[in-house]
Amino acid sequence: MLGRRTLIVTGYHLATLALLPLLVYFVTLEKQLNTVIFTPHIVAPTNDIFSVYWPNITGNYDQARAAGKTYPAGESKPELILRSFLSNHLLRIDPMTTTGSIVLHGLTIERFGVQRQIDAHELAKHLAKSVDATVRDTGSGLAITSTSRDPQLFLKDLPLPLPSLNDLVILAFLAVFLFSAFVFAGRRYLKSPPEQVRLYLFIAPALLVLLSFAFHWPLPVSFIACGLLFLAGQHTVIALVFSQPKRPSLKQCRAMAFIACFLGLLYYPLWLTLHPSKAFLGSMQELAANQKNAKEPRRFDDIGKKIIKGTEDNLVRHFSFREKLINLNANIKIFGLGFSPSSKAILGQNGMFFEGYGERRIEEDITAQFDNVTDYMGLIPFNNEELEAWRVCLEERYYWLKARGIDYVFALAPSKAMIYPENLPVQILKTKQALNKPTRFDQLSSHLKQHSSVPFVDLSEALLLAKQQAQTANTAAPLPLYYRTDFHWTYYGAFIAYRALIEEIQRRYPAYSFEPSPLSDFTIKVRPDWVHAPFVYALGLNPVLHRNETYLTFMPRPHSIYTSISDFATKGIDDKSIPEHVYNNYGGMPTATRELNNPHGKATTIFVIGDSFSEKYFGFFSAHAQKTVNFRIVYNFFTKPFEQYAPQLVVQEVLNMYLLQKPPTNPPEIRQERIKALTGKTEPADNAKG
Repeated sequence: MLGRRTLIVTGYHLATLALLPLLVYFVTLEKQLNTVIFTPHIVAPTNDIFSVYWPNITGNYDQARAAGKTYPAGESKPELILRSFLSNHLLRIDPMTTTGSIVLHGLTIERFGVQRQIDAHELAKHLAKSVDATVRDTGSGLAITSTSRDPQLFLKDLPLPLPSLNDLVILAFLAVFLFSAFVFAGRRYLKSPPEQVRLYLFIAPALLVLLSFAFHWPLPVSFIACGLLFLAGQHTVIALVFSQPKRPSLKQCRAMAFIACFLGLLYYPLWLTLHPSKAFLGSMQELAANQKNAKEPRRFDDIGKKIIKGTEDNLVRHFSFREKLINLNANIKIFGLGFSPSSKAILGQNGMFFEGYGERRIEEDITAQFDNVTDYMGLIPFNNEELEAWRVCLEERYYWLKARGIDYVFALAPSKAMIYPENLPVQILKTKQALNKPTRFDQLSSHLKQHSSVPFVDLSEALLLAKQQAQTANTAAPLPLYYRTDFHWTYYGAFIAYRALIEEIQRRYPAYSFEPSPLSDFTIKVRPDWVHAPFVYALGLNPVLHRNETYLTFMPRPHSIYTSISDFATKGIDDKSIPEHVYNNYGGMPTATRELNNPHGKATTIFVIGDSFSEKYFGFFSAHAQKTVNFRIVYNFFTKPFEQYAPQLVVQEVLNMYLLQKPPTNPPEIRQERIKALTGKTEPADNAKG
């Protein structure tokens, strides 16, 4: 039977063998994977700055992933080292910072010590687009002329170098050699562990590893440094654990070594953060300069609070290994322990996330706290006064619009938990079934159906029916109504909601003679490798490694009316084909609006308003109106956009999550119309009540 010492030492050796690849990766391989050296061949008439950018995971370009260098007049080859990139994104090049012209003869890309030459003609093929610049291939170079102080070129599908075959062979040989060394060292220490602590064996390879952070060494050299560090680490740690030094100095040395290792691990990330080459000190200098140059007089304690808050924000943003530690935490919790690292999202079964609790944005100027789990349990129900307040508020809007010849339909959208409860965490599902209490959504839906004159649609009914029909059809891969990660419904779920709304409009306002677009008008393009990057990033995961979501795009068939609307014919109906926001000032704040135009629409103008869920079916409604307008509105109800556009029909949607706040209220002029319609009287604006 193996002794205790044998088991410990054997386990230690196995652990070091497992950790060696991790050390090699984080010390050198990751750095070389993410480090690309760009050397442009430039001919310029004046001095200027050449910059390159890779975007972050959300697709934005910032200084954290950029490199720039000044080049002189004439011919030059500045070397730019970019240490963070995503290979499947566009490389942005800012060739100058002023108006003028330069000639780019080519570009050299280096990674893993391997260079790739790209001449001007090949660069022209990789050019995806240009902003504020014209590019002309002269045969010997790209003549770039800027029309602003910020010209930008975007290159796609750049051929990035890979490790050479020689490097891979050397690495394989080194791996075999180091494995043999580990085995030999293990046998040596099992027989007679050293009595003295030879820390000097640890110092040299440790210095090599630290120097590899500062120098762009070839991969085999860094690999050797990491291997030597592990061999020395074995020698030192086993000596510290098993030696029984008799001299007090050696005992102190062992204690100091343990303390040094602990403090090193604790403070090394902080030391890296405070290093002059890092961005933290630059941010602090900028913060201090802003406080010093502020024009308005401020109290000393206000300045101190801003400096403390700014220091904290900069430290959090620039802390070394921050993203790696967050990513490690998220992976351990999600895939190891089975729960979400964020309170705003709950990890259910089959990898599906549900709304949790925390602060969320309601409208442009409103944020509030939400507790979706407690509401789903039915533990924070509406009281009668709140239900009546919602009914009165909606009726006020209905009668105010009716007085202006505008029709109104109101809809409640269910969250994912109401449509896919079987994927909730088991404990939540069991508690829900045991309590058997209605949610606020259930209460308000029932109350409006029984007591309100407002045309109302409970969208959960149509969605649950679509889900049941898909299950009955026994389809191998039914179209998802909601995303597994993101909280929104897919464009299929939005299409089902759109049809339910059109059917209600047909029933309540038959004069429109709307016919809901059939599913046969579209070819549904299924993309299985999509990722909702902001959501996954907020969880702490790397979106690049989690492209496993299903994304649906509705491509109109040639006979469909949608082929003449927006970019739907070529891009289909999805997030990328919906028009960009245009900001208008309603109610004293900027409101993001979108518009779609269809010359063949039966109605003149339709408002499709609500929260972000309404944006998904906004495109489908454009088949029925010459102008379809969408903007976010949940609690506020401004009169100005209705007077400006004079729509024929208003379709408003509210997600059940927003029912967790106090019922909304309307301006006095809107409240007056309900009183007038029901009583025939008008009260003074200040005294108008529901």
